[in-house]
Amino acid sequence: MQLHPLTLNDKPLFDEYAHQKCPRLSNYAFAPLYVWKAHFQFYWARLAEHLCIFAKQGEDYFMPILPMPCNPEDHTYRNVIRTAYQFMLGSNRNPHIARIENVPQELHTFFEEDGFRATLKETEYLYETRTLSELRGNRFKSKRNDYNAFIERYLSAEFRPYGIADREACFALYDAWHAARAAKCEDAVYCAMLEDSRSAHRIAIAHVEALGLFGRIVRIDEEVRGYTFGYPLNSDTFCVLFEITDIGIKGLAQFIYREFCKELRDTYRWVNAMDDSGLENLKRVKHSYHPVKLLPSYNIRYKS
Repeated sequence: MQLHPLTLNDKPLFDEYAHQKCPRLSNYAFAPLYVWKAHFQFYWARLAEHLCIFAKQGEDYFMPILPMPCNPEDHTYRNVIRTAYQFMLGSNRNPHIARIENVPQELHTFFEEDGFRATLKETEYLYETRTLSELRGNRFKSKRNDYNAFIERYLSAEFRPYGIADREACFALYDAWHAARAAKCEDAVYCAMLEDSRSAHRIAIAHVEALGLFGRIVRIDEEVRGYTFGYPLNSDTFCVLFEITDIGIKGLAQFIYREFCKELRDTYRWVNAMDDSGLENLKRVKHSYHPVKLLPSYNIRYKS
């Protein structure tokens, strides 16, 4: 099996396979993988008309997603999985690093029959776009209040498309947000996540067009005070990859999220807000928007 480094030029190839048959999980897209290239080396290989993506962690490989297209009904798919997994076992200094991530719950039985065990990795949050664009009813009362208070206080606020001229301002906003969060951080794991995410944000912002991202910013008195980026997962689902707002401005987070959903609602029925990174505060926020469905994803490893 021949491995090729994954570059921006490979996005059309990735998309060709991803658009055939893939789970609804957010990582089955190019952007959410590529933005982490400062932390992992990514490679691709073809196996029996399937595209396999490998991530190298130190000297060891794992697969961040299943081979694409994901089609367990294809009699060759089991062989593709086995071949890819045996490559990792044969290449890795630490065999326990070998795994396949982001496996949807509905494929449990398929992999258990083939000698794998699954452990929960994370849970993603799926919402109805129109519901988030309208925020109707008592369950969204506090969100509407924060939104309305924001637009009443910040009359100069503009929600508009990201442009290359906004890049440095977005970098600066992230650094300010990071510093504010880190100053209050007592959780070593969360602090490490903050540091790791800095490079992911910078890569995304620097390569918005090449990654196929949609970016929106909020300017207040001509200063960038918030940004959000996302991408289409399929014809009816849009994923929000990042959202950063000035934490000192009450209602700004509710404003940017609602305005983005207003723009998306006529094209995408669903918004996938990705996972909560195991953080209780973020989990509470995502539940407060009342997801219509939770999408668990699993890591699988050979039982032996």
